[in-house]
Amino acid sequence: MVSLQDDCRKVLEQVERYLDGELEAAARLEIDEHLEACGPCMDRSEFQRSLKELLRAKCGCDEVPPQVLERLRSTLAHL
Repeated sequence: MVSLQDDCRKVLEQVERYLDGELEAAARLEIDEHLEACGPCMDRSEFQRSLKELLRAKCGCDEVPPQVLERLRSTLAHL
């Protein structure tokens, strides 16, 4: 049996790829359903979405540099 905590961990591990549209349809649907039912994960994904938008606006580029994304992912994984 998978616990809610395990589901949250799984979702948060993939939320960057979800936000970047890099997941296949089935995985995206699974995360959509989880986010609809889980306020803390939704809050976390919205924070990350806002952060990506802010970085995009401040960097003056279309994409966040890969090394910045990797540092953000590493930092967020340890929160």
